[in-house]
Amino acid sequence: MLPFVFAIVAAAVAFLLASATRNQGWYLADQVCSQGGALCDNPKLIFFAVGAVAVIVTIRAVVKT
Repeated sequence: MLPFVFAIVAAAVAFLLASATRNQGWYLADQVCSQGGALCDNPKLIFFAVGAVAVIVTIRAVVKT
């Protein structure tokens, strides 16, 4: 589960940086935003997913003990 959390956090950071540097001459940011336009327009959606996964991981850890 931990690699999944890291992957979602990395995606959130990538889309947040891409949305901040879009249309400023950064080729990679323009490509990321052309592929995932909805996530570049509103990168908070990924942070909601990170929060949901964090809650699920916490609940699983509490139930496991």
